[in-house]
Amino acid sequence: MLLVGSTSLCASIYLGFSMKHLFIVLALVLGVTTGATAQESRTLDQVLQLAFANSAELAAAERSVAAQEALIASQYSLEDPMVGVSSLDRGNVTKYGVISQRLRFPVKYYLQGKAQRSRASSSSSMWAMKKYSLRKQVVSLYFSIFSTQKIIQLTKANMDAVREFARVAEKKYAAGRTSQSDSMKAHFEQTRLELDLLRLQQKENSLQQQLKAVVGDPAMGSLDLANLELAPPVFQLSRMAEGGDSSSHSTSPELQVQAARLEAAKWKSQLAAWEFAPDIQLQYQTRIEGNPQDSEIYSISLSVPLFFWKKSAEASAASAEKAAEEYRLTDATNRVVTRSKDLQGQVQLGEKTLKIYQTSLIPQAQGAYNSSRASYRANKTSFLDLLDSERSLYQVKTDYYRSLEQFVASLADLEATLGKSLSNLGDVK
Repeated sequence: MLLVGSTSLCASIYLGFSMKHLFIVLALVLGVTTGATAQESRTLDQVLQLAFANSAELAAAERSVAAQEALIASQYSLEDPMVGVSSLDRGNVTKYGVISQRLRFPVKYYLQGKAQRSRASSSSSMWAMKKYSLRKQVVSLYFSIFSTQKIIQLTKANMDAVREFARVAEKKYAAGRTSQSDSMKAHFEQTRLELDLLRLQQKENSLQQQLKAVVGDPAMGSLDLANLELAPPVFQLSRMAEGGDSSSHSTSPELQVQAARLEAAKWKSQLAAWEFAPDIQLQYQTRIEGNPQDSEIYSISLSVPLFFWKKSAEASAASAEKAAEEYRLTDATNRVVTRSKDLQGQVQLGEKTLKIYQTSLIPQAQGAYNSSRASYRANKTSFLDLLDSERSLYQVKTDYYRSLEQFVASLADLEATLGKSLSNLGDVK
């Protein structure tokens, strides 16, 4: 009677767990079915090319560069001449055709053009900064989707392993070789993994939607990367100091933007100082009607800086703006240097961490799991030891993919900060 009662209790417990599992599985199936989209397997380079081609922000920045460059020629050019008619009444009316041309002091054209070139350079650097920023987002999301899909794959495999544990535990319990608690613990572990799977699938769906928004193609199919084996990017530290250590940050788009703005402010400050130099007005008049027959008038005029306080104020403002841009460049340099050093440390740590996982932690956890599994089947170890080794292996493998995700994010951020490729990840070119 005791055996029958225990068997009935076990059956009731098992039925309770089974019904719970059934509802969870149905929820998973319904969630996957309602959210299903076309699956695509694209390389990182393909996704980057699509993002660069579709980005409205990049297209706007590119047109802005073209606009600023087109303005350079205008700053070296003269203003349009003036054409008119004048009348002179000296007892008889003489009409003259008049043409006049205003000329700024020659140095001013040179300074105007140089200032506009610097503004165009700043706009070009801003475009490069946006491209690296977009690349960073795409690369980070791509590897986040990869790592999440791999963890989902691991979770499903782990659920299969726990189901096997439950079957073994039930057989051992039926043979009187273990307690009923082993089966209950196995079912509890399976339920916990199913809950983790729901959260992971929700995260993966969110990442897919974020990538579509960044790429600018809502109709793009969701990426299917679970069956790929993406190796960690190769970080090439030597590229950071290409051109000399003093110029290791000179490629930073942010610093290039600030440096170009400072250059433009310097040219503008010089131009403001030269505004005290006189502009020239040339004028030529020739008779078109009346007497005398051969009458021509030539005139030249110079501007006089009579209201000097206006030009003094403009010169002071330009000088103050130049000083402000110098401070902004200093601040930007400090931030870029500090950030790049921090990111370099994170990248180097991430690189070492991944190697430790690959060469030590994962093989050790796998060996411990295999040993515990064989020992439990032979009734030489407890079920808690088996679950502990299973959880350790699962945790180590999931931590590896999360570490890979963090490593790539830091590397892409470092490359965006310095404005150059330091790895074999896709290039902005």
